[in-house]
Amino acid sequence: LQRYYKDFSQYRRSCLLENNKMKIFFALLLSLVNLHDATAFFATTTNRLRSSSLSMMAESNDSQKDIRVGVIGAGRIGVVHLEAITKAPGVTPVIISNPTISKAEKAAKQFNLPQFTSDAMDVIEDPNIDAVWICSPSQFHADQIKAAAAAGKDIFCEKPIATNLAETVEAINACNEAGVKLMIGLQRRFYENFKRVK
Repeated sequence: LQRYYKDFSQYRRSCLLENNKMKIFFALLLSLVNLHDATAFFATTTNRLRSSSLSMMAESNDSQKDIRVGVIGAGRIGVVHLEAITKAPGVTPVIISNPTISKAEKAAKQFNLPQFTSDAMDVIEDPNIDAVWICSPSQFHADQIKAAAAAGKDIFCEKPIATNLAETVEAINACNEAGVKLMIGLQRRFYENFKRVK
């Protein structure tokens, strides 16, 4: 993750953050699901991205299969991510879960997903998905990250990883041991004021 973050840090300097939030999301998405050399990816796409805020949408993924994604959580942030996922090239959302099944059903219908469920484990254990988007309440993140890692799924998780340090370390270690990618959605790390504090 440190290598990907370093590469992404170099890339983000070329982004005008307030005007290019979708471009940043696609870069995060591609850094999560790209199976090979992120350095080569960012080196070849950075110059093209400077000229157009949505040029990544024109990129082709012909050499790789589509990434099939499951989303956990159909609240506000889950729906925001689901909408962005449906616009990303080479990514297909397959299933969404929410404890209130009517919210999962509504999101599935709105974005043409073939499946919805009330159980997050149905998403994590689905053999047809490659990556899991965790957009559930914070207290569930660590357990869902560990379960997804054990299932061999790459993971994008909304902040925070967990509600305490011990669970955070456990979740990160589970991903490292399973050899899966973990990306945390903390867009503020790219804001100018946050960069200055860092």
